[in-house]
Amino acid sequence: MPRRMTALLFVLFLTILTAAPGQACTSVRTKTSDGLVFYARTMEGEWTLQTVLGIVPRGTAYQGTLPDGSSKGLAWKVKHAFVGMFDFGMPLPSDGMNEKGLVVGALFLPGYVTYEPFDRTKAGKTLAQYEFGAWLLSSFGSVAEVRKGYRQARVCQGPVGDAGPLPLHYVVHDPSGDCVVIEYAKGTVTLYDNPLGVMTNSPTFDWMLTNLDNYINLSTFNTPELKLKGLTLKTFGQGSGLYGLPGDYSPPSRFVRMVALSQAALPAKGADAGLNQAITILDNVDIPIGAVRGFEGGQERFDKTIWSVVADTARLRYYYRSMDNKNWRYVDVAKALAGAKGISAIPVFIPVDYPDTTGQAAPFK
Repeated sequence: MPRRMTALLFVLFLTILTAAPGQACTSVRTKTSDGLVFYARTMEGEWTLQTVLGIVPRGTAYQGTLPDGSSKGLAWKVKHAFVGMFDFGMPLPSDGMNEKGLVVGALFLPGYVTYEPFDRTKAGKTLAQYEFGAWLLSSFGSVAEVRKGYRQARVCQGPVGDAGPLPLHYVVHDPSGDCVVIEYAKGTVTLYDNPLGVMTNSPTFDWMLTNLDNYINLSTFNTPELKLKGLTLKTFGQGSGLYGLPGDYSPPSRFVRMVALSQAALPAKGADAGLNQAITILDNVDIPIGAVRGFEGGQERFDKTIWSVVADTARLRYYYRSMDNKNWRYVDVAKALAGAKGISAIPVFIPVDYPDTTGQAAPFK
């Protein structure tokens, strides 16, 4: 975090973010037949965010926040420039990709997170959980480097105030297809290899993998007819092999759905086809407003998919769209970082523009 940012702003950031009832996010990795890797992710919640797409050049100074709100934690400078989704006007990414193609996503893990206990003798290595993603993006160029170096930072609970904690876990991908999940529980950190490239929310990642055993019967092939004595049972149409695939928006169901679809999809070939496939799979967790509801303070609340991103780790393009504008846009990471001298931002929430193609009508041939 830049030194000039005050602890008060951090508390405001946490108060707004943790006050919302919705805590749903989904991420998934896809690969093309020619080895290109795409990462796709949604951000869900009840919030009205102030999200911008931030661009952070090399050399930018950050300093970690201690549990008492003071900016006296781990000090570092950006080694690998990055772009990412900055919520509430803060230069801290909920999601992003750096110039090496490393992608980091911070997703909610409510009910299961306990960060490392604060040790004042290790204050110089300490940062708040909402700063960990920025540190990973700016410090490492591959998942292999993350495996070796992620313990260099000590992640503690940041300032809480009256709103409660901000429970996060982290998924990290790179252009090789390698992927890990980092979670903090019972005061210790665990790094999991993630061969499937999928992550959602609670429970913890190891439980999500075990839960997949409940869906071992799923198949991409249609169910054959079943002959009984005097009666033959037949399917009603295509897709019967996936009977039982959960369609609700709970974290375990979204995890299973993303694993099933990303594994079942025939590998696309080429960057454009790979991008299209990643978007198609991600669309299966896009929440229509009203489909996920709850009550808080006697008021009805609605979760929604606030923004979505797709990272093309080969071409270093970071695609994004918002809930009110489903047209995809992208930032070319290399171009955005060329000559950048300070943190800059691009609006995420802009009016939708649907092109009028009426004038393109021509005689049918």
